[in-house]
Amino acid sequence: MGEQIATHYGLRTINVLTGFKFIGEQIGKLEQQGRADSYVFGFEESYGYLTGSYVRDKDGVDGAYMICEMFSYYATKGISLLDKLEELYKIYGYCLNTLHSYEFDGSAGFAKMQRIMQAFRGGIKEFGGKKVVKLLDYAPGLDGLPKSDVLKFLLEDNCSIVVRPSGTEPKLKTYISISAENKETAEKIEAEICKSAEEYLK
Repeated sequence: MGEQIATHYGLRTINVLTGFKFIGEQIGKLEQQGRADSYVFGFEESYGYLTGSYVRDKDGVDGAYMICEMFSYYATKGISLLDKLEELYKIYGYCLNTLHSYEFDGSAGFAKMQRIMQAFRGGIKEFGGKKVVKLLDYAPGLDGLPKSDVLKFLLEDNCSIVVRPSGTEPKLKTYISISAENKETAEKIEAEICKSAEEYLK
């Protein structure tokens, strides 16, 4: 949804790897170009937000302040944050994002995760009935980003699934993003994609 909103307002979106150091790096590049004011907003999947260049790491205070500011602004118009969210869903479609973790312990588990990642690189055509429009493989480095064992499958109907081993735990993680007409439809699509992806985890 963030990318759709940015496009609607004529803003450019830069996708980076998960981690606030990568968002901070983009802010630093803009500063070097004398364009620090061009930075508007940064966020990642684990609920962290950066609303300005004065913070360079995940910061709960900045996020809490932003929410208070939104609440105050919309309250003056008689609109709740839930009302505003429902309005965004009507404009951009209902968005559902889920995270699934699968544990693989020990050296055998590590080897299995490597085999699973190779299986995901095997030319998959669809997940849960949604065709793969494009596969982004970050292993060799992509768009100037560091090399990372991450796969992002862009699916039809503005859906996607990201697969990556955890950097700190013996786990493989999948991140599923769905855009649909309503919550019920989104949950059904998500379940089908998840079930399809889990076939490669056996």
